[in-house]
Amino acid sequence: MNVNLPSLQPPPQGGIRIAVATMDDKGLSSVIAPRFARAPFMTIIDVVQGKVISVKPISNPFSQVPRGAGSGLGQWLLSIGTSVVIGPHVGPNLGMILQQAGVR
Repeated sequence: MNVNLPSLQPPPQGGIRIAVATMDDKGLSSVIAPRFARAPFMTIIDVVQGKVISVKPISNPFSQVPRGAGSGLGQWLLSIGTSVVIGPHVGPNLGMILQQAGVR
């Protein structure tokens, strides 16, 4: 599978990185997508001491792949230091990857 996702700097010291499955690229005003791995966008939010310090909407190339969207997206989310995900439905492959890594 040949997809191109950006590499991001690790989350800030003492902060957490949250990945939100969204329907659009409107940042904190985005609509939550009904399916996590097939969401058109991943909105990446960094929070330090309860304050949002960074919001990055990123187009999700896994939303259109025929197979392996959850596995591919899960590996990318781990590679960028995600510790929390938000979305209504996480499929079994993605769920297993996130659970094994301790992502909430």
